[in-house]
Amino acid sequence: MKFGFVPALGTPLDENGNLIVESYKKQVNDMIDRGASGLLSMGSMGIQAFLKMEVCPQVAKAAVEAAAGRVPVFVGAMACSIAQAKQRMAAMEDLDITAFVFTTPYYHSCNPAQIINYFKNVAAATKHGILMYDLPGVTNSKITYNIVKTLIKEVPNLMGIKSADIKLFRTLKLDPEVPEDFIMVYSGLDTFDVAYKWGIDKCLDGMLPVTPANTQGLFTAMAEGDYAKAAKHLDNIVGLRDLMAGCDLWPSFSKGMNLLGYEGNFFPDYVLPFNEANLEKLREKMISIGEPVVG
Repeated sequence: MKFGFVPALGTPLDENGNLIVESYKKQVNDMIDRGASGLLSMGSMGIQAFLKMEVCPQVAKAAVEAAAGRVPVFVGAMACSIAQAKQRMAAMEDLDITAFVFTTPYYHSCNPAQIINYFKNVAAATKHGILMYDLPGVTNSKITYNIVKTLIKEVPNLMGIKSADIKLFRTLKLDPEVPEDFIMVYSGLDTFDVAYKWGIDKCLDGMLPVTPANTQGLFTAMAEGDYAKAAKHLDNIVGLRDLMAGCDLWPSFSKGMNLLGYEGNFFPDYVLPFNEANLEKLREKMISIGEPVVG
């Protein structure tokens, strides 16, 4: 997997919780046109945990069809048990995806032995690769260096890990026993410019689809070695995220996607609608950082 960014795609839904296929495919094509090196379908910002069961395979299928083999497609199949994980994967097993993405089970915290047992059993149930998603703030379970090393040795289709733990990635980078093709996708958006200088050159985040111009600018500048310009683009992305978080992140992200021309609701159905009093503030911020606002 080449250097670059992997957007955690937003999932556009109608009022009944069904996928708006054309809006989703437009997002996929736009991200690839901006230079994405891969796609994450149904990650955290893609609200995988909140989708209707029958919608999940439809989302993955739409992503694969729109990508058309141009970039790897990673598909979230997070679950709270091995049985659930197998059921989710079985519904998407025949799709041409690169890997299924899994956090640890997230209803109760897990000890290291349970995490290892979970990933070994999940990985054995699919012909596809597996990408671990280290998300301790949600799952209350940390994927540690020792867990990763154990799973690399025991799980042949383990392809890599997504994490915001820069120390973990640095340690793995320096370990000669970690295969060169082991994918490490960094999700610590605020410190990506620092991580990049350490050779951690792949970034995955849910803000990337709603900041397409700055995302493209960030990675173009990184590739050219213009770190000052890259830092400016990163500041723009983080600044918009902080504004959205202050206005309630999920509905603000959804409204931001609408402003870019993507139809649909990009949030769980229990979330209250966007406060329209914040619309001009959001619109002005997106325009000021150079995003292609159309709505």
